[in-house]
Amino acid sequence: MLMGTALPSMAQPAADDAVSLQKKAGEAQASIHANKADRDQLMIAVKTNEVPLAKQVLLRNGFTAEDLENAKIVLRTGGGKGIENEIEITARCCNPKEITIARSLDYFTK
Repeated sequence: MLMGTALPSMAQPAADDAVSLQKKAGEAQASIHANKADRDQLMIAVKTNEVPLAKQVLLRNGFTAEDLENAKIVLRTGGGKGIENEIEITARCCNPKEITIARSLDYFTK
């Protein structure tokens, strides 16, 4: 019976981590869109599939080394919506922690 009572308290930190990570993703996305140099660098990282370069940009825009530790970084190009926000950053937590950076197809040749 004790095991059943421990699950809600153990699930809460993971839920808090997920909300925090997704919030950082949204803030990083906004920050990167406001900074042409970081936006261009992240677009290149996605196009060339350079995870270390993408991590550098994320670290400069609100993510911590702890956030990125053991996180799977997924870089995607294509499937654009044709909107002005050409980079979309989403995060999923936990086990495994995953950060996805998607670049719309409309900006593929940049």
